[in-house]
Formats: sequence, C-alpha cells, structure tokens
Amino acid sequence: MDWKKAKFFILSTATVFVATQIVKKAYNYFFNPRNDEREESSDGMCEVSQNLKNRDINDVIVFSNDATRHSIRIPPTKDILICESRDLNCYKLLTYINATRETLDVCMYLITSKEIAEAIIRLGQRHVLIRIVVDSETAFKPPSQIKKLKEYSFIQVQPSKKTILMHHKFCIVDGPKAIHRKKLLKAQAEKLNSHAKETKKPVKIQAKVKVTGFVMSGSLNWSSHAMVSNHESVIVTSHPKIVDKFETEFGSLWVDNEPILKSSLNKSLNTP
Repeated sequence: MDWKKAKFFILSTATVFVATQIVKKAYNYFFNPRNDEREESSDGMCEVSQNLKNRDINDVIVFSNDATRHSIRIPPTKDILICESRDLNCYKLLTYINATRETLDVCMYLITSKEIAEAIIRLGQRHVLIRIVVDSETAFKPPSQIKKLKEYSFIQVQPSKKTILMHHKFCIVDGPKAIHRKKLLKAQAEKLNSHAKETKKPVKIQAKVKVTGFVMSGSLNWSSHAMVSNHESVIVTSHPKIVDKFETEFGSLWVDNEPILKSSLNKSLNTP
C-alpha cells in the first residue's frame, strides 16, 4: 500500500470515528436523559413513595423553568424544549392523587387537564367517593373537563353557589370527615336495602378506617397550561390541623341535597 492510499485510509477511519461519536452524543442529548437527571428523578419518586407508605407527608412540588440543567428535546417535535423537571412534577402530582383510598374532595377553580380527569375517573371506578366544587363561571367553558366528569354517576360535581369568585385550588385525600360521611352513606344504603328485604338485622356504622388524610394546596390550577408554562407551587401535607381546616372550608362550600342526610351528617360530625 503506497503512502497516498494509507493516508486516505487513516483520514477516512478517523472521520468515521469522529462522526460516530458526534452522532452518539447527539442521540444521547436528544433522546436519553443524563444519568444525574435520572438519579434525581429516581430520588424524588422514592421520597414520594416513602411519604405515601407512611402517610407522613410534608412536601412541596415546584413548577419552574430550570432549563439549563434539565432541558431535553422531545421527538418528533425537536424544535420544542420541555423542562424535564416539569414532567417529573406532573407525575408526582398524579402519584399523590392516585394514592387516594377512600375519598377525594376537590375544590378547584379550573380543571382542564385530561390526564387528571382520567385519573379521577379511574379512582371513581375503584369505589372512591369523589366530590368536586368548581367555580360556576369556568365550570363548563372549554377546555374544562367538568362536563366529561359529570357524565359519571359516581363523581359528584357542584358549581360553587357563592356569589363571590371561587378561586380555591386544593384537594383533600382521605379526609377523616369525608371518610366518616362515606360510612354514613353506606350505612344508610344498607339500611334501606335491609328494609327492602324485610330483615330486622341492625345496621352498624363501621369503625373509623385508620387512613391518614392529606391536603394538596397552592397556586396550581389543574390545567395543562399551568403545569407546562407557569411558575406554580403545591404544598402537600398530612398535618391533622391543616387537613381539618381545609375539610371545614370544603364543608362550607359543599351542599348536601338531601335535608335528612344533611342533618344526620351534621349531628354525627358534631358528636364528640
């Protein structure tokens, strides 16, 4: 092999090697999150899992633009930059919602997120008792998901009947008062059923379920735009006094349609 051919072979090999490395790095940049990001995401979700296991929760979810460290490009729209930390926080928010076992009380100015609406529907299908209070002016304006949620009989929705703006953004997962209400409703249903069958077996309200409730509250509306574009924050806490205050506020907004049920609930909840 003469010198010219050898030189050409060496240059060609070097060019192919460099090009391969560039392509590899480009692929990793565009399609694979970096190891430190993966570790951070894993640590964040491990913390959430541990919180939910113990139901001892004091967490903050912050939606912000940390693009210098977490920015990735999502195919096929490679020209759009999305902050990966936002994706993780959306997942954390849904994880807390999906952790509901018995009751979910939502007081939200606006719900437009299809993912959250679908999560709520799945909870209802698992026999979670769901109540939603929304502002009356935004309830049925597109892209609100309230109309879709109202199609399911196991989801109770009430537009706020207050004359002032209902601007709350909180939800209560497994609140003690809500769980007690669910037990009362179940007892009443069983009582009616026992009367229909003409049996004299007394109906007893089951003992309180040992499920620790928690609250999520902050600036975030359950809207796709807010989670993708805005600076928002959500505090998640299982502190009993805070949960109780939010349950009291929800109770002041929620109207039970049956007077007998309302009186029995008030009586039982006020009994020490």
